[in-house]
Amino acid sequence: MLLRKKKETTTANEIKKEWIVGKWNPIVIGPDAVLENDSNFSKYQFDFQKDGNVVKSLNDSVKADTTYYEWNKNNELIWKEKASDSTGKVYVVNKLTSDSLQMQATDSSTILFTKLK
Repeated sequence: MLLRKKKETTTANEIKKEWIVGKWNPIVIGPDAVLENDSNFSKYQFDFQKDGNVVKSLNDSVKADTTYYEWNKNNELIWKEKASDSTGKVYVVNKLTSDSLQMQATDSSTILFTKLK
């Protein structure tokens, strides 16, 4: 008897949003600076928290910066400078697995994150 495992594919409607929680390193940045104009961007660590906070730190620095994220009704990720902001930068989440996150902005710039173990 031959058993076949069903391929796991995730469509935009099936994104497991809880997988975003954790510490991530950006490994690829699209043609333009995506989140900010910062030459150290790829050296940062981003800690996505369950409450919508994103704590950004550089090389285990004591000084950390907090931004915010939320999901909209289209399963797009909205990245905000302040939690109270009514708008932010919109990203289409092309891929979200337990160890990989790929997001694309409306200007077609892309960030690929890998999750820290």
